[in-house]
Amino acid sequence: MSAVPAKPPRNWLAWGGTIAFLVAMTWWSAHGIGFSLTELLCNLAGGSRLLQESWPPDFAFLPRLYEPFMETINIAIIGTVVGGILSIPVAVLAARNLTLGRVTWFVDRNFMNILRTLPDLFWAMLFATAVGFGPVAGALALSVFTVAVISKLWSESLEAIDMGMPEAVRAVGGTWLQMVQFGAIPQGLQHYVSYALYAFELNVRASMVLGLVGAGGIGMILEVQRANFEYERVSMIILAVLVAVLIIEQISETIRRRLE
Repeated sequence: MSAVPAKPPRNWLAWGGTIAFLVAMTWWSAHGIGFSLTELLCNLAGGSRLLQESWPPDFAFLPRLYEPFMETINIAIIGTVVGGILSIPVAVLAARNLTLGRVTWFVDRNFMNILRTLPDLFWAMLFATAVGFGPVAGALALSVFTVAVISKLWSESLEAIDMGMPEAVRAVGGTWLQMVQFGAIPQGLQHYVSYALYAFELNVRASMVLGLVGAGGIGMILEVQRANFEYERVSMIILAVLVAVLIIEQISETIRRRLE
């Protein structure tokens, strides 16, 4: 007769301590930002009134959204293409198995971390100051954002490739550039395209937000209508953006699935 293994004792003290710590941190954070549940519940009436003023959406305003929305798409496309091209050398030099040396890897990794640390809104305001408010500033900001996204993801994919082909290129006298071009990139190309499509999805959403700080696109129209208290038009813009983003994500997801 086999003995029934004893169940490991449950460490209720550890669980209780963890829960107490989380509760304490939540209370401390809420107190730090002045959060009040009572005030929140009292303000729900104002939110309900705002929703009533926003419904139904002003469908007569929809035709006027075509040009700013296409500007948003153009900003996302330019940001994805430019950033996607620039991310190739950044990702290659950030991959441990392909970089030119430890110093190059260290510098490139830290450069990539800086790009990822600073948000796209920072780059939008920076470029808006440099080149003026408008779609150009938005496209430049999203280019930097795209470099940060693709280079991080693709460098990790390149580190997982089979090094047999790159080493074979080097063995027959190929240069480092030829090793990368013919031995490494072909293996990681599928992932690169997938990451580029993912970056485009992010850029479409981000370009709408960047418009709120003057970087062009439909976000600027949204901010103007909000400032004028045209809430029915605001709800129309939000509804149109929601539908457009869902369609773009579905198309991108279909393409990525076929690439797998």
